Amino acid sequence: MKKIFFFVLLCTILFVGCSPSDSEQAQALVEEASHLVNNGQWRQARIVMDSLHLTFPKEVAQRRVAKALEDSITYLEAQQTLAYTDTLLPPLIEQADQLIKQFKYEKNENYENHGKYVHRLLNTGSNTSRNFLQAYVLDNRQTVVKSYYYGNIQVNQQSVVLQSEGEEVTFYGRNHHFQDGAHHEIMTLEDEDALALLNYIDTHRKHRIRVEGKGDKPTHNWVYYLNDKEKQALSATYQLGWLMKDIKRIEDIQRTASAQIERYQQKRNK
Repeated sequence: MKKIFFFVLLCTILFVGCSPSDSEQAQALVEEASHLVNNGQWRQARIVMDSLHLTFPKEVAQRRVAKALEDSITYLEAQQTLAYTDTLLPPLIEQADQLIKQFKYEKNENYENHGKYVHRLLNTGSNTSRNFLQAYVLDNRQTVVKSYYYGNIQVNQQSVVLQSEGEEVTFYGRNHHFQDGAHHEIMTLEDEDALALLNYIDTHRKHRIRVEGKGDKPTHNWVYYLNDKEKQALSATYQLGWLMKDIKRIEDIQRTASAQIERYQQKRNK
């Protein structure tokens, strides 16, 4: 029994003596991550470094090297992103420039922070005494739709319902009321809601589209139909809105990537 005990003890000592230390294991992970980075396998390298941070939290020196590797990956990814988006942006800008010729740029410097691109068929000034939909794209890339009500009574507009080819959609927005002889109410939709409404019109532009404005009582509802020119203008606004949204998304990505590159270069130059 004593011989067996000493044999087991000796094996244990030899095993412990031969096992790599935490520092050596951490170093091996750093070397593996570095190899993956050099091979362009950035995602796998991040996984290896996450394992290093989790498994060996006390190996500060190796974790510091891993953090430098992670920064270099962020830098390389940002460079790749910038190069890729540089190829995406020009075609979108060209499409927007062609489409925007159908629009008029309007801005009141006294109270508007952003100007807007309004389709020439949707000019507010020529539509002040009727119920209609107006849409425009702001120069900050935001799309807006406004449901205009004009009448002898205040209706407290709550929603607008579009119907075409057996399909019906309802949109809600914030309402603004003022009185100038008759009652004027403007319900505003922004961003995704505005684009969704315009998408519905774009999808059904070849069919009859019924518009029903709804107030706070059933007797305060009103109905009209979009004419061909309105559908054309609203469809064009939808296309411009989506182009501007895509352009903004890419520009935001580029700004983030450029900032990451600049931060990395500043750290390297210190």
